[in-house]
Amino acid sequence: MHFKSLTLSAAILFASATPAVAAVVDVYPTDTNWQNLPGEARLGATAAITDTAPRSGNGSLELIGDRLRFATGEIYPGAATTSIASLADVTALTFDWSIAVDSLSNYSADYTPALRLHIWDAGANNGAGARKELIWEGAYNDTYGNTVKGEWYSTSATDKFYISGGSELAGKSIADWASELAQGSFVAGISVGAGSGVGTGYHAYADNVTLSTTSGSTTYNFELPAPVPEPATWAMLIVGFAMIGAGMRRRTPGVQFA
Repeated sequence: MHFKSLTLSAAILFASATPAVAAVVDVYPTDTNWQNLPGEARLGATAAITDTAPRSGNGSLELIGDRLRFATGEIYPGAATTSIASLADVTALTFDWSIAVDSLSNYSADYTPALRLHIWDAGANNGAGARKELIWEGAYNDTYGNTVKGEWYSTSATDKFYISGGSELAGKSIADWASELAQGSFVAGISVGAGSGVGTGYHAYADNVTLSTTSGSTTYNFELPAPVPEPATWAMLIVGFAMIGAGMRRRTPGVQFA
């Protein structure tokens, strides 16, 4: 076998063995890439990163009230909107969710937060395109009757999403939608929230929103900054280090004779 063939074979073997990139992005309350969008919340609803029910760290996204959209990117895209990813490359959208013990819902007691992939569907309107949403809700994924309040749950790549404007009972996985919608369709935004009409007493949590594509995945982990030590704590640490340093200086190696 020629040297070039050996080199090519090795490159192919390396490429096939190289795993896709999996990135974790910590999202803090000051992050402007994820926002509680103005005008989207109703009846005093709030979405905020808190430490009330931490998940994968010291925080999670706390959802309170009726109709929320805590989002990154653009949830009302047009054809010229900046693309987060080509829809054809998307393999999954997942997240962790929990219903608070004190949650009151106008729908089922097991009503979950909603996870949305906001897309531009290039094939809609006879090719003119239109904005659409691919929506995950527990009602269409067998969570009703199988949920314990206060417990955390994780969705999977095979979970069903329904498309806005279509039947809520005609759900498909994100990968199936990606393979069926027209070439040129793209992801413009991601949002977590609650549906309209759920009521002001609704209370839930979300974390670890993960967008997976053929080139890897990005997980958005909602976090709070690590606490800064109190001045008294810093003083104690400095004194402790100073005492250790003084003790080490006083130690003189002993002289040993044969």
